[in-house]
Amino acid sequence: MKINAPLSPAIEEIERRLLGVSDGLIEAVMRGETSPGIADAVRQSPEWDAYQVCIDHQHEETQQSAADNQSLAMPDHVRDYIRRRVATRSLATMSRPAPGRIVLIEKLLTPRAGQMDAIMTAPLYILLDGPTEAPALWHGWLVAGETEYASWWDFVLQEEDAPFDPEAAMVQLWNPVYLYLPMAGKVVGCLAPHRLQAVRSLAADFVASETPTDLPVWPGRVAMRMTSSGLPVATGSALGDQFDPRRRYQDVYFEAAEAIREPARLALAEVVPQTSFMESLRLRLAAVASELGQQLVPVPRVVHAMAEGDSEEPDLLWQDLARIRFIGLDATTGQIAIQAIGEQAIACRLLQAGVLYDKRTATPEAEPVVFSWEIGRATTLSVQASDGRALSLPLDE
Repeated sequence: MKINAPLSPAIEEIERRLLGVSDGLIEAVMRGETSPGIADAVRQSPEWDAYQVCIDHQHEETQQSAADNQSLAMPDHVRDYIRRRVATRSLATMSRPAPGRIVLIEKLLTPRAGQMDAIMTAPLYILLDGPTEAPALWHGWLVAGETEYASWWDFVLQEEDAPFDPEAAMVQLWNPVYLYLPMAGKVVGCLAPHRLQAVRSLAADFVASETPTDLPVWPGRVAMRMTSSGLPVATGSALGDQFDPRRRYQDVYFEAAEAIREPARLALAEVVPQTSFMESLRLRLAAVASELGQQLVPVPRVVHAMAEGDSEEPDLLWQDLARIRFIGLDATTGQIAIQAIGEQAIACRLLQAGVLYDKRTATPEAEPVVFSWEIGRATTLSVQASDGRALSLPLDE
């Protein structure tokens, strides 16, 4: 593993900012913005005492710093950072929910007050991919600024993507999220359609394939490569062993993304009781697919041999691969049909309580395969295309 220099910023600094008792959290406690439980825990932390000591010296240090800096020129990298942030002001008038837009998340919001005893003390950024079937929920990916930590599955923005906030310069395709749309703040970046297509292509590769094992491990390096669809992208190198600092980096950001995921779960829970059993199941499967960087889109039913009857319930379209239809669902049993709609065969497996219950293959231009299962048992439908794209869908949890 090649490491020419320590990655910047230090992983300890990133972890403290996102997950620890940060200055932002302490200041929120001082302003009375947290619950009593959070406030008590923060006041008992070593960081609280250290912060109070810093405040005692802050005024004199600020005065001295101002005097010292009067004769110093601003470093070029600082000047460029400011220029790039200022350039994003032109995006502020954009409407927030649109594919390809990067939005700032600064506040935790839930459908009903008091559902989360938490507070955001560090901003997060989300690249919006598209809306889901559930109201006010969009699929997207977390976006960060520490490009030195880029891995094989991080999409690093380029000059052609400007303007964008330098804190939102890398799309973490290994970190997909659902966003409860009221949490979305101002737009800080906007990818052109062809660039969003490249992001989606790399995301599809992440879901459908493994990182090649013969790649050099080079933390801190970013280079151009091609997706399986032939689209150019800039990414980091493959992850190394347990000593690669990017592994800890990904753990930290995946945990930080729970601040985005939990409000989305609560919003989805608000929707489900208002829907039919079948509709709520479709919503849940679409959510699972979205977490995996793929889409199950509701589409009107078409006349074919998948099922008898004239039900108006929509099917779920799995990209260009398969059409999934519930043809029976009641309190005791369920029945689902999978039809291959492209050129690839779809291997289908049904597992109940973790045990393989049935397996079949849906082939193009053939009749759909149909599975039945018992409601009340933990049942999972696994579908995999010939090119490796796969989904694992919980039918009954």
